[in-house]
Formats: sequence, C-alpha cells, structure tokens
Amino acid sequence: MRCTPVVRSLLGAGPRAAPQPLRSVLEVTGPDAKKFLNGQMCKNVESLNGGYSGFLNASGRLLHTVFCVPSPTRKNTYLISHESGPNHPAGLMELLPPFRLRSKIKIRDVSDEWDVWSAWGSEASPDPTSAWRFGNGGAAERIWSWEGEIAPLSLAEGELGCWDLRVGFGPGGMGQQLFVPKGAKPSVLASHDVASTDEYNLRRMVLGVPEGSAEIIPGTALPLESDLDIHGGVDVRKGCYLGQELTVRTYHTGATRKRILPVYLYPLASGPGELATSPLSLESLGSLPLTGPKGGPQKLDIMYTPPESAASKKARNAGKLLALSDSAAGVGLGLVRLEWAGRTWDGEGTLSVELNGEKWGVWVGKGEAYAAALAATPPPRVHDDEEDMAHT
Repeated sequence: MRCTPVVRSLLGAGPRAAPQPLRSVLEVTGPDAKKFLNGQMCKNVESLNGGYSGFLNASGRLLHTVFCVPSPTRKNTYLISHESGPNHPAGLMELLPPFRLRSKIKIRDVSDEWDVWSAWGSEASPDPTSAWRFGNGGAAERIWSWEGEIAPLSLAEGELGCWDLRVGFGPGGMGQQLFVPKGAKPSVLASHDVASTDEYNLRRMVLGVPEGSAEIIPGTALPLESDLDIHGGVDVRKGCYLGQELTVRTYHTGATRKRILPVYLYPLASGPGELATSPLSLESLGSLPLTGPKGGPQKLDIMYTPPESAASKKARNAGKLLALSDSAAGVGLGLVRLEWAGRTWDGEGTLSVELNGEKWGVWVGKGEAYAAALAATPPPRVHDDEEDMAHT
C-alpha cells in the first residue's frame, strides 16, 4: 500500500467486515435486464461477475455510483446496491422506470430483503491482472481481468457478492461487496471481525475512495473527476449508454484538471516541510475540532498559497473539502485541482482551509488508484524534431 506507517495504522489490522446501512438494493429482472442495464450503466453489467459502476444523466454528470451483481441462480436477474437518501435529487428507483419503455423487465426495491456489507483484509487467490488505457489530459481507464477462474468469494448459500477492485486486490484493497439476506449475519464473520461503518468510511477515505451524495454530488460530479476511470467503474469502449457522449469526449479530447483525493488537515504552525515526507501526524490531528453535521464540514474552499519566492503572492482556489472522517480527526476527501496539489507535492507553496474560524494546513495524498495510474503513465511522446535532434 502507498501509505505512510501512520496512515496504515488507522486502517486496522486483520480481516474485517462492516455493515452498509445507508445502501439500498434494487432488483432488475426479466429477459431484457442485461440489455436495459447496459444502456444505462457506464460499464458492462456482467464484467468480472459484477462490480463497481455508475449511472449518469444525459449531460454526463454522475447521479449514482453502484455495485451491480448478476444472480448466479436466477436467470436475467441483477442486484444493485446504491445510496438514494431522502434528499437525493434522483433516487435510483425513480430514475430507472421512465427508461424502461417496452423492455421486458421488472424493477423492484428489495431493500427489505437484503443487507449490504463490505468485507476486507483477507488473502485470496488467484490474483487478477490490471491494465491501463490512457486518454487525453490525465484520463486513465483501469481494466481488471482474471486468467481463468475468478477468485472465489466463498459465499454461503443465499448470499451474493462481487470483488471491490476500486483500489486493487488483496488485504490492502477494499475487499468484497456482499448482499446478505435481511437480518442475517454474513458468513465471512467466521473469519472476519465486525467493524463499524465509520471504520469502513475511514478506510476508503485514506485509500482515496469517494462514496455517497455528500462526496460525489449528484447531477454535478463528473465521472473522471470522481475517479470512476481509475477505480475501474467506466468503460469508454462500451456501447451506447446514457451520458456516454460527454464522458468519451472528455476521455479522448478533454482534460481532467480535478480529482477527488484523500486530504489530511494539520496545524499550519507545524509547517509543511515535515508533512511532505510524513503527511499524516496523529499528534497534530488529534486536537483538531470537528463540528457541524455528521461527516464533518463539507464543501469548504481549499486555497493555494504560493511560496515566498513566487513572483505572485495571490492565493488561488485549489478545490473543495468534501468530507471528514468521524473516527480520525482531520482525515477526509477533497475535490482538488491537480495543478495546485502537484506544486505542493514538489514543495512549492501550501494548501489551507478555514475551519471553525481557524486556518488549517491541507496535505493532499494521491490515494491508491491515482498513485498507481501515475506510476503506469507512459512518458510523453517525443516530437519528431526532438527525435531527430536526439539521433544527431
């Protein structure tokens, strides 16, 4: 894992499983279920026997991120876990039926039949392989595949699930997403300790994984800025789906200037130099006050301040603080402009946010998936003239 030892210590040791009480479950069944979902979701619904994807609106903005799993025992049946709280502008149960038209499908809310859990930290084999396809301006599509059989989930009868490959595979990843009959305990608890939902949220924040409408703002968030590409949730070569045009155009000709990345708040008095090599300090974060709604303050401006040596001392808006963990002070997620984050990674300037009337430093991490994408990015193509000069 690309984490400092201090960050890793926040993630907890050993296999763990946590309930996801905010997730609802939708069932889509019928002869046209696969065709219907492929026309709505931005990834093949049967890829890797289920996984992470999203639903967009017609203008290519994210409305929902989901896990979709095909039933192994019921033909043409899919379960979809999603967050559609009372304040969601387009709940999934209300969003999908108008697109049904003459499709031979049934759409049901089956949240009263299923609980959703996440389980992580266990060893599994065989390992999948991942390949990267790079678009224009920072877009990076991650494609997972298994040679032969997919690693078994070891589910009990009546349970469904899929691998959660948003940040990789193995103990350092996000593990599995599970659908368990309502009120039952998942069978993985025979080998996993029960964790809280707050612990799960802390883990995904440290790893750079956004979820829910507070972090991926419905109707506003763009798929690539929300890391759907690097988390393996979008397929730009897939057939037509709602919102495809803008997503594919951005991938091939646009620029991804912002991404949702992990952030760590620290007292500015400690200085950014120490945090550049050890970005998270439990001592500095332990006294940080968290007030406001559950999840911490949201959507506060993150500002970039140039170094003293810069010609211009003007502060620039570098993004938004989206959410803070309820279980570790100062750990959260932000939608950050990569240009300004990159300058602080190079030791040029600082980022800050004003919280509770006090200014705090902001260290931006790369997260697991974005760090992997940067490591895999091919070098820029040399211009023909430069190639000629190199050979003279």
